[in-house]
Amino acid sequence: MKILLIRHAEPDYPNRTITAPGHLEAQALAEKLAGTRIDRIYCSPLGRAQHTMRYTADALGMTPTTLPWTAELDGWYITEPSGQSTVAWNVDHTWVREHRPYPSSSDWHERAPFDHPSFKEKFRQLQDSSDAFFRSLGYERDGGRYRSASPNRETIAVFCHLGFGLAWLSHLLELPLSMVWSGFWIAPSSVTTVVMEERAHGWAAPRCYGVGDIGHLYRAGLPVSRAGLFADNAE
Repeated sequence: MKILLIRHAEPDYPNRTITAPGHLEAQALAEKLAGTRIDRIYCSPLGRAQHTMRYTADALGMTPTTLPWTAELDGWYITEPSGQSTVAWNVDHTWVREHRPYPSSSDWHERAPFDHPSFKEKFRQLQDSSDAFFRSLGYERDGGRYRSASPNRETIAVFCHLGFGLAWLSHLLELPLSMVWSGFWIAPSSVTTVVMEERAHGWAAPRCYGVGDIGHLYRAGLPVSRAGLFADNAE
């Protein structure tokens, strides 16, 4: 099984949709995906994801399924040393990396600044929802790997969000969430590809071979939105 994890196009947060440039991004993405085999489309219930997804669903003539658990993470806030409160995935990554030793996938929630008890519980909810979703597709999680009950050869597209998408990736790949958030950024309308690599012994594990692909923007001559990126020198 192949998963195309797609961040929504450039967001218009106040109006719960995407911007005019975001619509162009979504159109360019749909043109690319129209030439790709996709068996199912899933989407966050939030407007910016739904409006991005609609172009692809229409291009492929497919009916999407809304997955409420893939909505952007809610209530994940951290107060930085400056006193400013920000969503956890946008926290100053240089501050995050001051805290050593670096965490593992099992103890990241015990390390500052992600050590509020609610973070562990919220992530557990995401893990449980992900595992139930994979079971519906034929994969039973056991530790960090998956028992392949029935080999799945489908390609699925999931339209979601920055914070959620990286959190989900950290669960699938057994990486510490805090380090994934501080080390990765995926652009609006980008595509991250994860394949369930199955072996003859009946076990499978997710393997990522493309993070944040924006080739469709380059082909369409569109700029890359920096929504959620705080680098002063980013182009």
